[in-house]
Formats: sequence, structure tokens, C-alpha cells
Amino acid sequence: MTRLAKKPHLQVPAWLLAVGMSVTLVGGGVIGYLTHTAVSAAAPSTASLPAGFNQVLQTYATIQSGYYKKTTSKQLTAGAINGMLESLKDPYSTYLANDSKSSLDSTLSASFGGIGATVQQSGNKLTIESIMPNTPSKKAGLKVGDQLIAVDGKSVEKADVTTAVDKIRGKIGTTVKVTIKRNSAQQTFAMKRAKITTDTVVGALDKTDKHVGVITMATFSEPTAKQFQQTVKKLRKQGATSFVLDLRGNPGGMLDQALKIASMCLKNGQTIVKVQDRNGNTQNYKANKKYDDGFKVTEPLAILIDGNSASASEILSAALNENLGSPLVGEQSYGKGTVQNVMPISKTAEVKLTVAKWLTPKGNWINKKGLTPTAKVAYPDYLSIKSISAKSLKLGDESGNVKSLQQLLKALGQDPGTINGFYGPTTQAAVTAFQKANHLPANGTADEKTLSALVAKLVAKYQDQDPQLQAAVKAAAK
Repeated sequence: MTRLAKKPHLQVPAWLLAVGMSVTLVGGGVIGYLTHTAVSAAAPSTASLPAGFNQVLQTYATIQSGYYKKTTSKQLTAGAINGMLESLKDPYSTYLANDSKSSLDSTLSASFGGIGATVQQSGNKLTIESIMPNTPSKKAGLKVGDQLIAVDGKSVEKADVTTAVDKIRGKIGTTVKVTIKRNSAQQTFAMKRAKITTDTVVGALDKTDKHVGVITMATFSEPTAKQFQQTVKKLRKQGATSFVLDLRGNPGGMLDQALKIASMCLKNGQTIVKVQDRNGNTQNYKANKKYDDGFKVTEPLAILIDGNSASASEILSAALNENLGSPLVGEQSYGKGTVQNVMPISKTAEVKLTVAKWLTPKGNWINKKGLTPTAKVAYPDYLSIKSISAKSLKLGDESGNVKSLQQLLKALGQDPGTINGFYGPTTQAAVTAFQKANHLPANGTADEKTLSALVAKLVAKYQDQDPQLQAAVKAAAK
């Protein structure tokens, strides 16, 4: 199994875009892997190991017999594997065991063991935001608005949303006990985790141009191509005559899904991607009915990318740009141009090894360079504001947190005075004005509710304006 991997580097701060965020109670974080059998790699037999490996075996035996603490064969084996991979100085060649392996496998399948609800974090509370039909949470009787208190008897009241979800997710078929507060009374629900498939694709008509369908892809997982096709059909019925593919923040995923989606958008025979091994042998992947089952997207397309668009995102973007001239809008993409082959070495572990590089249809290798947008449109400056770690800020305080508060106020049209990190009377007046405008206690102190409201307002401002999306919609509508 061959994958590409990417280590994300955030350009839009997670603390900002995660305000009021919800997390499905089904599984792990997004990882930038790309999967497809493009290059084969067989593990060597022990008979073919070089003589130098005797030193490895001797070292193993010496540690086992002489180290002053007891060691296990599992510990030393993992250390030897990690050491070999680290010697390659390749961040994408790694050893994955236990939870790391499970997390990768779950991410690629877009199915996880969970209870079928989403949790949102608002201020200092975790609440149930939505419940999926025919899931454990629905059958057990959880309700939207329930406050999450504890998981398996351990409090999560002070935990962030990701930590709480990590405790609820788990192996399919196992039981988890979730304690909630409803109308001041606590209740505990015992539920068996079930397999739940998440949506990796969402689509809607643009709010300003109802002829443009905006399709957002979070990752390229097993259901992505099917969900993409369904979304295109839905938006066509609603009146879409062109599409924006929003791949911002999409770290990649499975190659076969990128091939299917690209094939849907290209003419049969057009090259999607080229994969080249260390001997220079190149395999071309071309659009054909095998990938798209005859379903084609012939409408004009524009693609949104940023510094977190990687791997499969870049393959799809380059294929559409170089074959169709579809404009790329936004910021330089990540630049992930190598291929990893994942080889299981046990039931709980696998080795991910870089075995090839991939090229765009025109033969360009974008590794560490990325794709250059046709139309460069930067994120708004206010998205670079540093997070506020304090729970409350008041008159007389002086810190980096106060500076961030002042920048938030200014971005929302309030006048905090000089942006200098000092909470003076002018900043206090700006906080008071914001509190009055948003029906908060107008005491001039930036307490937790005020800080949460400030960030939520900034998120709403960005989502309402989103200059990159506006530019992409105009490009698609031409």
C-alpha cells in the first residue's frame, strides 16, 4: 500500500477557526496520507540481510543481558526500527504502532468507533451539538444541548473538545459511559461504540452567486469520491453551473480517491499524475472510465488552495490546472511530492517508507515548492493574531495577551488606542463598548465570556467576507 504523507504547518490559527468548533465523537485527527499501490516493495528475507546486521544483533543481545534495567524485546525492536528510519533523515519514513497505526487507518477509511454525536466547545462548556440518526447516542437518549460532564466516570468539564472526544472514541463494540447534565440533573448513558462514517465532502451554493456551487473537501478518504459525485449532482439540481473546489487545509489522503475525482473532471486519456521510482521508471495515471464510471463534471472549475493543501490536494489541483486551465486561487500550497509505501510488519505495527516521487501532468516536481496560485489572495491579516491564553484581562494588565485583545478589538471596529499590550482606559472603553453592543455585562473587563464573544465575532467576520472564496467564485463564474 502506497501513501504520501504531510506534516501540516498552520497558516490560519487553529485557536481562531476552532472557536465554537464541533468534533464528531468518532475518531482521530486529520493526517496527510495518500494511498494507492503505485510502487511495490517486498521486504527482504533474513537470508539476504547484510553482514553488518550482526552488529545489530550483538547490540541487542548485549542490552538484553547487561543493561542495568530490564528491557523487553518489543521495546528494543521498536528502537531498532525507529533508528533505521531516523537515519534516512526523511520525516515521511516512520514507524507506526498501536494507536498511531489505528489513527492512520481510521482517518483513511473515514470511519471510526464512536457514538454518533458531535460535541461543541463554547466558553468553558462542552455540549452536544448534533446527533446522527440510528446511532448509539440517538438510541440511548442523548439530546442536543446536553452538557458533557464525564466519560467513564472521569471528569471532562475542564477538558478541551478534542481531549473529551478522544476519551469517548474507541474500538467498535466496546462500551463507553457518558455522563451529561440536563436541566441541572446529571444522567449517565452506557453505549456500545459503533462504526460511523463521516462526511469528507460538503457543498452549498455560494451565498452571493447562486450559480456557483462551493464544494469543500476535508480529506481524501475512502468515501470521498462517492461523496463528491453526490454533492455535484445535488448542487446541479439546485442550479449550479460552475464549481469552486475548496481544498484549503486539506492535507491529502488516498490516491485512488484523487484519481477518481480528477478523472470525473478530465477527458479520458488526459494525464492525472506521474509516479517515478528511484530508477527513473515512470507510471502515468490517466483519466478513464475505470476511475469515474462514466460520470463527468464538465462545468467550469476554480480551486482554492493554501499552505495546508498537500499531497492528494496538490495532485488534483495540478491535474485540473495543467489540463483544463482551471485557476488556482489563494496561497502557495504545501509542496509534498514524495510517495510512501506502507508495509505491515505485525497486526499492530507498520512501516511507512518513501519509495517514489510524483510529478504533475507536465512533469513538474513540486516537492518543497508547492503550487503557485493563478490568483494570489492572502488570508486577512487579523487571522495572524496570536491566541489569548489568559481567562480574564483587566485595567492595568500588560502582556502579549492584552496586545492580542487590542488587535481583536481593532479588527472588529472598536478603538483600543495604541496597540502596545497595555490595558489602559482606552482599551477598557473599547471592551465596554463591545460588551454593550453584544449584550454582555458592560464592566470593562475582558472576562471569559467577552473573550469568547470577541473571537466568535471575528470568525463570523471571516466567514462572511472570506476574500479567497470571493475571488474563486468570480473565477469560476467567468
